[in-house]
Amino acid sequence: MILTVKPLQGKECSVQVTEDEKVSTVKELVSERLNIPANQQRLLYKGKALADEHRLSDYSIGPEAKLNLVIRPVGERTGASGTAASSSSSSSSCSSGSSSSSTHGGVWQTVSTILARHFSPADAAKVHEQLIKDYERSLRQLSLDDIERLAGRLLHPDGEGMDTSYMD
Repeated sequence: MILTVKPLQGKECSVQVTEDEKVSTVKELVSERLNIPANQQRLLYKGKALADEHRLSDYSIGPEAKLNLVIRPVGERTGASGTAASSSSSSSSCSSGSSSSSTHGGVWQTVSTILARHFSPADAAKVHEQLIKDYERSLRQLSLDDIERLAGRLLHPDGEGMDTSYMD
């Protein structure tokens, strides 16, 4: 069967595999086609991250399926299963206030300082925690299309060369 693999930014490629292939094999094929090391790839199907050790059939991936590809920076941490920690509910790198504080230290520290000026310590902590939860929920709700559009706007603020048909 033929699968299409689409990076957030870039050209998609097609790979020929069987339903019994492991996700790691698909990553190797994509690596050959797109020159992206397999260990930097994170494949998603219908918004769900695919684990290297599972087979395509485990995810009910059939012919003509389209997989999304997220490219991890070289130094990004990986979780116990070997896949990068993500903002999904199953393996969130930002699931608690302390983790988010270290990830976005400067911003959350500034927010904490401002809240401390206007609220009691207990109330400031509650508001701070709720802000982090709301922020993380907003991030989890972003689709890959939303992220691609946002990246396009950030990379091309003048709008040149961008597909703006979705803005109609």
